[in-house]
Amino acid sequence: MELATLADLLLQASTRAAALLWQHAWQLVLFAIALIGLETLWPAVPTQRRWRRGSATDLWLSFFNPLIVHPFNAYLLAAFVNGAIATVGMERFITTRETIAAQPWAIRFVAALLVGDLLSYWKHRIFHTRILWRIHAVHHLTSEIDWLSNDRDHPLQLIATYFVMITGLVLVGFSNEMIALQSLVRRAYSLFTHTNVRWSFGPLSRILVSPTFHRWHHASEEGMANRNYAVVFSLWDVAFGTYHEAYAEQPRRFGVAGEENPATLWAAIKYPLTH
Repeated sequence: MELATLADLLLQASTRAAALLWQHAWQLVLFAIALIGLETLWPAVPTQRRWRRGSATDLWLSFFNPLIVHPFNAYLLAAFVNGAIATVGMERFITTRETIAAQPWAIRFVAALLVGDLLSYWKHRIFHTRILWRIHAVHHLTSEIDWLSNDRDHPLQLIATYFVMITGLVLVGFSNEMIALQSLVRRAYSLFTHTNVRWSFGPLSRILVSPTFHRWHHASEEGMANRNYAVVFSLWDVAFGTYHEAYAEQPRRFGVAGEENPATLWAAIKYPLTH
């Protein structure tokens, strides 16, 4: 490869990376303003510090993960989706996409959210199995939960998450724009449900995930990590028998019993290999 060609490729890659990080940064700032406001007004744990143990690791992962996840999935998704379409036939795929595209926008949006959340529910349950738990445990190790702890994910988990989610939604027949929109909405909602906020939705918690509902998923009480998997629609937990109804109280402890919260980015990255 000529040096000029290599230089062009490196310039393109760095330009894309810079644009990706800039987009991530301003979105994170907007989320921070709104969600820290909620945590200030309605804290579930009023004594919890704003910059807690693990916040730096969460912030590093928030910016590190997109740089790892996007390049990997660009190739994985293209190869898998093209192979799947070739198997079922392009004509059937086009027909499905046209049928979905003919529906009103609101129906397409709600359907994308429901399908995306169903895929996410089962992906989440699979990561709680013995084989994949060490990867997912990185997300559960923090002993204090707030909006930023949402971004504490191991890169391997996010690669699998985006691969499953986007591939599934593409094959169902949703447009690229609708997939991107549901992804943004579900991310915003996940940040909200991780907030240090005492809100629950009462009986509506059987339909929609609330901060209290999801905080129980992070509780270190025995058996709680295997409950309340959904991101947006808790109706999946109700339907599949993993719903824990405790909207009248708050968990007392978070984290993984007997395990310490990784203090650095590198400690979090290597955790699945060393435990």
